[in-house]
Amino acid sequence: MKHRQAFDQSHFQVKGLLGNSHLQSLLASSRIRKHLKPKQYSALLANQRSGLFDGGNGIRLHAYYSLNKAQDSADNNKLVIMIHGWEGSAESAYLLSAASTLYNSGYSILRLHLRDHGPSAHLNRELFNAGRLDEVIYAIRDVQLRFPAYTLFLVGFSLGGNFALRIGQRAQESSLALKHIVAVSPVFSPRQTMHALETGPALYRSYFLKKWKRALFTKQNCFPELYNFQHLQTNQSLMEITRHLVQEHTDFDSIEDYFDSYTLRACEFEDSQIQTDIILAADDPVIPLAGTESFTSSRHFRLRIFPRGGHCGFIQNWRFESWLDQELTRLFETHEVTHCLSPAFTQNQQGNNHDIQ
Repeated sequence: MKHRQAFDQSHFQVKGLLGNSHLQSLLASSRIRKHLKPKQYSALLANQRSGLFDGGNGIRLHAYYSLNKAQDSADNNKLVIMIHGWEGSAESAYLLSAASTLYNSGYSILRLHLRDHGPSAHLNRELFNAGRLDEVIYAIRDVQLRFPAYTLFLVGFSLGGNFALRIGQRAQESSLALKHIVAVSPVFSPRQTMHALETGPALYRSYFLKKWKRALFTKQNCFPELYNFQHLQTNQSLMEITRHLVQEHTDFDSIEDYFDSYTLRACEFEDSQIQTDIILAADDPVIPLAGTESFTSSRHFRLRIFPRGGHCGFIQNWRFESWLDQELTRLFETHEVTHCLSPAFTQNQQGNNHDIQ
């Protein structure tokens, strides 16, 4: 990806207290957003169905799907598959907000749960880990087989964004017909993200520890003959818990091998043929920019880094509306490359988005 092509740019700008990265990140997952505008979500949830999708080798992944009755012709059927972040779910505020906006704009939505997320701990005996890419690819292929008349789009947030990008790498060999992929605040380097969580503000570490331990004990309750996580109850290190689980419950030789299995590398996207957009904030407290240094934008691969936005936030006003929600609709409806990219990434205070050089 040595050259930079052009595309229409949309700007995210925010000022004052709302520009604080921690406030942005907290609001991204805050339930208050759902309670403020219940009508925004009503149609999506009213038409929601629960389903299990084939992950191959007897694996089942759960999803909620809402088919849009406004789509009145086969050539207008558009289905957006959405993947939440680590220890998030299809009910996470950031995902629900984006899903409802797209649904209200005429898209059908399928909110896919990664293994052991949402109400799915009982479906598969083995634990979730981020190396389990094959089963997600199989599940999306099952979605494609069940909804053959739909054009498929894929959106992932945080770790789900990492999955979405890796799915794009293997889409052709896996016979996945994906029209467009968007990754929001994706994990580029698991090592760097883990370091940021371990050494950064305690609120993020505490948040993930609480949710992760709850998920592990839910898994233990589903399969008491396989798991006993009592000894992890007092462990306050995400790294040490990860190391233990990798050693005891995966085939990886080490935590280094595990992190390598889902590290994103620029060279693997050089031949990308699926339109792919990455949206990231420079002030993201858990996704260090160092992981993006070797990435550049090309005709089909576009990386934009905004000065502000936090982690999966991009909240644009005190009504807690996200700029991202409308941006997804704009991106999916705009495939022509027309205008010049900015020459390089330079942080400024104007809120402009930038291409990575």
